[in-house]
Amino acid sequence: MKSKQELSESPFTGILRGDEKGTVVARDDAQQFAIVASREPEAAVHWLAIPFESGFSTEEMRVAQGDRFMALLDFAIAETRSRIEEYPVLENGFTIKFHCGAYETIPHAKFHILSIE
Repeated sequence: MKSKQELSESPFTGILRGDEKGTVVARDDAQQFAIVASREPEAAVHWLAIPFESGFSTEEMRVAQGDRFMALLDFAIAETRSRIEEYPVLENGFTIKFHCGAYETIPHAKFHILSIE
């Protein structure tokens, strides 16, 4: 686990600590995963599934921690499905995507969860 200073490198860890504004949709302290609402939503539901730790990209997580990468994906799907009643727009389905390379501007692994409109 990274130090508090290293964790401060990502706005997502600030949200998880309560230091920055943001909405935590789901949190699993045992797995150290969370889902937070996007600050710049591209759909009615736009969430980000993240590990608690920061400092590496999604692609780096896939390569170095393949099992954890897949566990985060499973978490994202299960938590999103469990909220369909609360967010009826999800009944139409949802997309999970991630960015690789330079387009990933925040060094924090994440899956984008977007409702299908």
